[in-house]
Amino acid sequence: MAVSIFDLGLSVEANSLFLLIEGMLGSKIDPDKNCKADANIITYGLCLEKWNGEENDFLIAMKELLDAGVLVDENGTFKVLAVDNWKKK
Repeated sequence: MAVSIFDLGLSVEANSLFLLIEGMLGSKIDPDKNCKADANIITYGLCLEKWNGEENDFLIAMKELLDAGVLVDENGTFKVLAVDNWKKK
């Protein structure tokens, strides 16, 4: 997990959405020790399907992550950018 996310001053919802996306990407899964889960392509629909809050909160959190340079939307697919690109509030 990129612990730097907590240094950006984002909302709890934006931090939660980032953690959800990181989990869906499987970026920290060690297949030799944990499981053989594959990283998913992250889309709006997949994120919203797993989001357990209100859709409006999801949209605000997504905008925060996009504005902070944490995520980029490439034709409906979200990618996490390198920490060097992230902007503090």
